[in-house]
Amino acid sequence: MKRRLPRWLPGTLVAGAVLAAAFPAAVRWVPFPADKLARWPAAVILTDRHGEPLRVRLAADGSDCRPGYRPAPEHWIAQAVVAAEDRRFWSHPGVDALALVRAVAQNLASGRRVSGASTISTQVMRLIEPRRRTLVAKAIEAFRALQLERRLGKDEILAQYLDRAPFGGNLVGIEAAARRYFGKGAAQLSLAEAAMLAGLPQSPARLRPDRHPARAKKRQAYVLERMEACGFITARERAAGLAQPLDVRPGRYPFRAPHFCDWVGVPARAGADATVRTTLDAELQRTAEEVLRRRLQGGSAKSGAVVVLDVQTGAVRAMVGSPDYFAVDRAGQVNGAFAPRAAGSTLKPFAYALALDRGLVTPATMIADVPLRFRDLEPRNFSLDYRGLVGVRDALVQSLNLPAIAIERRVGQARFHAALRELGLATIDRPADHYGLGLVLGNAEVRLLDLANAYACLARGGAWIPVRGVEAAPPAVPRPVFSSAACWLIGDMLGGEERARDATGHAAAVRLPPLAWKTGTSAGLRDAWTVAWNPEYVIGAWVGNPDGSASDELVGRKIATPIAWDLFRRLYPNNQGPWFARPAGVEKRAVCATSGCAPGSHCGPRVETWAIARVSRRELCPVHRAGPAAVWPAEVASFLARRAVAAPEEPAEAVRILSPARGSVYRRLPVGEADAQRLALEAASDRAGETIHWFVDDRSVGQSRPGEKLFWPLARGRHQIACSTARGAGDCVQIAVE
Repeated sequence: MKRRLPRWLPGTLVAGAVLAAAFPAAVRWVPFPADKLARWPAAVILTDRHGEPLRVRLAADGSDCRPGYRPAPEHWIAQAVVAAEDRRFWSHPGVDALALVRAVAQNLASGRRVSGASTISTQVMRLIEPRRRTLVAKAIEAFRALQLERRLGKDEILAQYLDRAPFGGNLVGIEAAARRYFGKGAAQLSLAEAAMLAGLPQSPARLRPDRHPARAKKRQAYVLERMEACGFITARERAAGLAQPLDVRPGRYPFRAPHFCDWVGVPARAGADATVRTTLDAELQRTAEEVLRRRLQGGSAKSGAVVVLDVQTGAVRAMVGSPDYFAVDRAGQVNGAFAPRAAGSTLKPFAYALALDRGLVTPATMIADVPLRFRDLEPRNFSLDYRGLVGVRDALVQSLNLPAIAIERRVGQARFHAALRELGLATIDRPADHYGLGLVLGNAEVRLLDLANAYACLARGGAWIPVRGVEAAPPAVPRPVFSSAACWLIGDMLGGEERARDATGHAAAVRLPPLAWKTGTSAGLRDAWTVAWNPEYVIGAWVGNPDGSASDELVGRKIATPIAWDLFRRLYPNNQGPWFARPAGVEKRAVCATSGCAPGSHCGPRVETWAIARVSRRELCPVHRAGPAAVWPAEVASFLARRAVAAPEEPAEAVRILSPARGSVYRRLPVGEADAQRLALEAASDRAGETIHWFVDDRSVGQSRPGEKLFWPLARGRHQIACSTARGAGDCVQIAVE
């Protein structure tokens, strides 16, 4: 029986002839939808600064598409896809004529569709412009494929296909598939992994390796066979690929640094591959998370936060908003880096910086530390005692409240308020009068991130810039707030080994890289703060309870300072960190040891202090203006008199030299034993921790603390050895060296 031709064949052949004649002109002149080549249902991938994924934000339709793969000859996935989908891809013009003839012949012979002639180029057009699978649609796809080949190179077309092909579920593109199924990038896929994934686009739902491993394995064998037939691999490589066991585990989406990623969001300035490279350092982030959890473990404080900033750029290198993001009972999803909390003493350095910049004080200037009462404020020191007269450096280091208010009054409360606003402390949003003089004591709320960035201004030499969370963010224009000289003086006062001793009571077990830091404790023991800095990093730590409840543990130097110290030790394991170079405008000056002012004719011992050239005032010592006997300011004299009446049993000799003994005679050893020719200077004081200045024959030789030795090299002759404190207490002995 003679077989009749299908009724649709003559019309199809005529249409094909017409289309073939019209193709060349149409390919050249019919507009191509080029804009669609740049569109993907792209997810946005937040990565750390080195490219490690932090979070995947799916596309609006729920797709996980990560465009940007670039084929390379050494990548197995590129070879596997070509072998499986289009073996003559590198040679045909977009339509494979041989495959088309074969498909027509096979379909005619069978009377039904048993073979197709799709190429990678036609599939790209199908993925860009989906249509119903009809003969007309195929003709349009072939036409568009020819246009596509005129616009893009083969590598670019292959990249378009690999970025758009479906790989099961919501996975679009090879990069998303490789990350999800094998936890690696497409470029790192092994031969076996690439062959398995290259087979998925034919039927993604039916061949998913996580749900249908047997089907996926069978398809993988087919792809490996095609790769060998194309000459891409050898028979041995095919066998090895087929035998390689694959651990297909649908990888979980990364969920790292959750508070930071919530803050960054999905910026509009994503890269061409839908990747947002953030400023975060994933390794430093993990370290900060571990340190915070360990330091709060077992304590009564329920929450805390840590921020690490890059000084020069304002980049956020770590942000831990709570010890446990998923701890509902501890409000773990509340970002402690953004929660407004009472500032405590953390604002004091900025008032002192303003005073230094206006020339009102130097680190040695004496300030009254006596009880004062204002209309709506009766401030007290944290230690509940007073020193009478105290140097600026000691007042700042010991975070004394009365001297801080004195500084604020000298600077001007409105000017101080304006400076805090310039430093980006946006939560201080009420007028200056609302806060009053208590602003310098921390009666305003601040956010940890803002506070750390304000200290970055000090570390940067006085220029403020906003923080940034995305590496591609345009650089900000710095805004000057303080001079570099004032910033250096603040860092010098709040840095050094003495600070470790101030915080812990000893220095033997405290090894730290060079850094400065300031602590803060809010009223009622509700918030504990520490901000530490050096020329490279600022680390801010806050510890408290989400409900604002108080705890005896919430003291800055006790619970927040160790967090900052631990992180700095991790940043500089050998404790050899950088430190600030002294600006040219900072000079040494000799001042009266008692008043900290320029010495007059009646002043006794002198000490050296730093000052800002042509800015710091040279006020003549007011304490010894009338003679050698100290004449204290009225408020100080009144306080000292009241304290003497209240405590008459207190010994008059509050500071006493323990070594050397009065009238001692020493013999200088021969030259060869110079190392042994040092005399220990030691004094006792009724105030633990205060600074004792030492003088030999009216020449300053150094400082110590009560119970601490200072060594002075012996010199022949008779010598007067004296010591003095900022409050005017002292002692003097005579010795002889033969």
